[in-house]
Amino acid sequence: MRYLGDKARLLPFVLRTLGRGGINVGSAHDAFAGTASVSRALKAEGWRVHSSDLLMSSYVFQRAYVVADRADPSLSEMARHLSNLQPRESFISRHFSPAGGNVSEGRMYFTPANAARIDVAREELEEWKRGAKLDDDSYYLLLAAIIEGADRVANTTGVYASYMKRWQPNARRSFEVVPELPVKGSQPAKAYLLDATDAARSIGQVDLLYIDPPYNSRQYVAYYHIPEILARGWTESGPAIRGKVGLLAGEEGRSQWSHGRRVRKLFSALLSATRATYALVSFNSEGHLEPEALLSLLTKASVDGEASHFSQQYRRYRADSDREGRHYHRDIALEHLYMVRLR
Repeated sequence: MRYLGDKARLLPFVLRTLGRGGINVGSAHDAFAGTASVSRALKAEGWRVHSSDLLMSSYVFQRAYVVADRADPSLSEMARHLSNLQPRESFISRHFSPAGGNVSEGRMYFTPANAARIDVAREELEEWKRGAKLDDDSYYLLLAAIIEGADRVANTTGVYASYMKRWQPNARRSFEVVPELPVKGSQPAKAYLLDATDAARSIGQVDLLYIDPPYNSRQYVAYYHIPEILARGWTESGPAIRGKVGLLAGEEGRSQWSHGRRVRKLFSALLSATRATYALVSFNSEGHLEPEALLSLLTKASVDGEASHFSQQYRRYRADSDREGRHYHRDIALEHLYMVRLR
């Protein structure tokens, strides 16, 4: 799935840094899991992984790709069934495609055909769950596949803060449910639908805390509201949505870490709450917090007053192209990793 801040391309850098810091494979808490890229990589390396995030869509990815250990032999058959159901209009059709008429306010996130396919697949999967027709691992693997399948045919530039005014080539393709297999690992994993600090308190002692928070003002629940709706599901009465693009109403899923003035206090609270031996902090050059301020926080939390620093250039994620009124200052960003010993 296309995701702001995803670390998939930086995984070799993250894993290499752990090796350079002399941190052996053990237990880890991935505190801001997102699409669970780092958690997946750690599990594959033999770590016992605890992952957490505020968003239900992230929790789905964690359950599917990190917690799940095996795929049911009939998973592919179930996926084909969901892909080939007779399309039926429901929540996504009414609110995020032209099929909704006045209700959808002209939103063009999905073609009417794809919206109806997404609707019926999501509702059928929920019926299977209610009827105990599949296990938890299969449910989350198929739900993750529905979210990712919808993303492949979404008429967007990669985020859901807006939609394109003309149908893009990918949006004209047919929606399909194509599940990925769970990551194989030697240790069990656990996922938490919690704020990072609350999760750290619940998890207790670990060898490594990996921190990659949303340092800028982006609220991921707004940039990815449709994947979040697909993850949560719906009833006849909701969820309630608002505004031109159909954002989720309410405060659920909104991160305090996106408020620049609060980041220092939140960082201090997380470092105080964790019982990790080491902390590895991912930080890029586009965030609210200045590197000097972050370094000060980390050295104060460190047992020896020191923090190791590593950096690597990468090509930044661009949700769209330069246009009138919107110009990217640079394509290359700098990813920093800070490592400290906390106890």
